Amino acid sequence: MSKNITPYKDSELGKKEQVAKMFDTISAEYDGLNRVISFGIDLKWRKKVLALIAKTNPKRVLDIATGTGDLAILMTQTSAEEIIGLDISVGMLEVGKKKISEKKLDSKIQMVLGV
Repeated sequence: MSKNITPYKDSELGKKEQVAKMFDTISAEYDGLNRVISFGIDLKWRKKVLALIAKTNPKRVLDIATGTGDLAILMTQTSAEEIIGLDISVGMLEVGKKKISEKKLDSKIQMVLGV
């Protein structure tokens, strides 16, 4: 039997909604927190993924759980004509959209809310 587990037991929200809310709450600070908590390893694994994907000459890339879009932004260095960043957190997507806009990559990367 599977047990229904929720991160916040005093919340009436489901697990998915609770996780989305948590990431919405930390979205503005996420990139900095991630860099510190991972000791910079997040930069290294993304570069490895970029190298692996670039070898396949993709037409499209779907970045699931894109967060603030760092991997999707890196994927613009591949042959991909279309890149979609998918996430359940509106807050994370908004941060990502801002970064994408600042880099003038709006025409190449689409950020999509997964519900």
